[in-house]
Amino acid sequence: MKRLSGNAIIILTIISFIVLLMLNRLMVTAQMFNPGMNLYNEDFLVSLNASLGDLGVLILLIVIAYLFSKRKATFVTTVSIMGIALSVVVFSLKIYSFYYGTAFSFFNARTFSNSAPVLGQQLTIHLWRNLFRMKQYIAIIPAFFFLYIIVFVWTKRPFKESKYLNKNLKMNIKMMNVFLLSLMMVGVSQLSYQNIIKSSFYEENRVALKGVQTMGLYNYYINDLLSYTLGSGEPVIDEESDLAIEIEDFITNVKSECPLNFLDETTCNNPDFKGLFEGKNLVLLQLESLNDFVLNLEVGIEEETYEITPFLNSLIRDNSTLYYDNFYSQIGVGKTSDAEFATLTGMSATGQIVTYFDYIANNFETLPRLFSEKGYETYAMNGSTETFYKRRENYATFGFNENNFAGMEVLLDKGYYNPETETINGWVDDTVIFEYLIDTLQKDELQFIFALTTILHTPYFDFEGITGINPWEAVLKGDLANYLDYAKRTDDTLKALFETLQSLNLLEETVFVLYGDHTAGLTMYDLNQIYPDLTHIDYQKLSHNVPFMIYAPGMDLKSIDVDTSLVRGQTDTKRTLANLFNLNENYHFGVDILSSDKTFAYNPMTLDLFTDDYHLILPSRWIDNELYTDRIEEISNAFYDYKRMNDAILKYRYFDEK
Repeated sequence: MKRLSGNAIIILTIISFIVLLMLNRLMVTAQMFNPGMNLYNEDFLVSLNASLGDLGVLILLIVIAYLFSKRKATFVTTVSIMGIALSVVVFSLKIYSFYYGTAFSFFNARTFSNSAPVLGQQLTIHLWRNLFRMKQYIAIIPAFFFLYIIVFVWTKRPFKESKYLNKNLKMNIKMMNVFLLSLMMVGVSQLSYQNIIKSSFYEENRVALKGVQTMGLYNYYINDLLSYTLGSGEPVIDEESDLAIEIEDFITNVKSECPLNFLDETTCNNPDFKGLFEGKNLVLLQLESLNDFVLNLEVGIEEETYEITPFLNSLIRDNSTLYYDNFYSQIGVGKTSDAEFATLTGMSATGQIVTYFDYIANNFETLPRLFSEKGYETYAMNGSTETFYKRRENYATFGFNENNFAGMEVLLDKGYYNPETETINGWVDDTVIFEYLIDTLQKDELQFIFALTTILHTPYFDFEGITGINPWEAVLKGDLANYLDYAKRTDDTLKALFETLQSLNLLEETVFVLYGDHTAGLTMYDLNQIYPDLTHIDYQKLSHNVPFMIYAPGMDLKSIDVDTSLVRGQTDTKRTLANLFNLNENYHFGVDILSSDKTFAYNPMTLDLFTDDYHLILPSRWIDNELYTDRIEEISNAFYDYKRMNDAILKYRYFDEK
């Protein structure tokens, strides 16, 4: 660059700004850089529209820098600083999408308001490390280039003989023309986006990834920020509108004794098992980040094989257990809290908004409310702070007895928790939760207990007594090895819990429902160690497949004639338990897991759709059963109609106090 003239440096800066940042946007919008994200399979014209929008934004920024700069050095520095800033933005978006599996939107910025500083610090380190390991540091290469330009300009001073920009009338007119042209490019791209999504699911539902791929990365986020900043308050529905009528029809269906499913088939509760567990306690145990593939997984080392979860495996084989291995998480960006919401209400999160922050209503029909009506004392307990996902407030809204909620603060206050010795990666150790659970079960009362484990939570940092002690670390590396270490620790604590309950003769008084909440957060790179031929569609299925089991000590559930291989999801849990405990449920979302009725399970965040016949990734329209290839459009429309109603009930607060 030393030999370049001042004008050549300006031209180089402008060209580099446009070319590097146009390429950099592919880090978020190209599948090769996002193996764990379901990108949309857009055609050439849509991709062209996105490129047009982003190009317009970049040119617009250059013109603005020119209009507000007098000196050449100031102009080059300003453009370079914008280049650095946009590179950092792209890399930050990569961090978000790597963790959540979807694109960021300002409308879900409240995700970052959760009070878990240790988790935030660890996740930042973990995600940066993984991004660099997967060579996604490419996203910040432009930043270093523009930093070099700034240093060069202010140390070598190439403009000392001609300091000022040429701003004569002719040049100013040219720049204003370029300014108007860039505005037109941005506007045309946004209008084209509105036309593309018109009369589709996306017209009423802001899906950031769709917007980014259709309107352009930089263009969309300018639009998203303005919409978020200038947007009105909560949406209000006209009770005479078509949408209000559709919602009422939807509710009428789910309130019927045998609602219609997505195949227009009736779905009835299994009458053979109505009240099967009536009069027993229920412990609903949500297991953090436990994927189904871990269960019955064996790792061979030389001539020995090692089970990761021997206790859970023994539970699966027990005659008192029904185990569903085709069960799926149904979470959005709220992750664990969305799994709770689906389980307790039978409804799915919208996917793009944290339900616990924006869509909690006063009159949801929930499991704790139904059990309370049956004379049960309701409890909730977990190892995070009370403010994490606003749980103290939200659990009370769900109908839990507010005095029976135990988070980190209550456990500390009651002497169960010693922060110095019983904290793992910022969470209360699961052994503390289980100690509190054991004491609670010894009370002479009917109980519904909702408990969460927390230790098996990404990132899986090295921790004394958990990692570095298991034989599979000799053949498996990185996050996968550590994840299996944490899974083994979870299995050990569960074994200790049930052994203690057995010694206290508390097992046969209680039914236990155990299920995973969501993906372990492992990458394809991690899972390739045990699944060398893993495809994207296989990876998504493994990620969302979590275990579900009903364990009723002293009862022979294996003799029950039910098909445990059918696809089921977290939204089916409430209806199933309402039937088993003979609760007075009015809203029958999902299906009774013990019935033979078909259903679908979907992930609201990634839009993976699972049925007994196929796995369809709706954004890319990939399907794993060629017999249904010609029906993708039909299936998609039926699914979006269902999701539109589910989401409308939340957004328009159907269950709020009237």
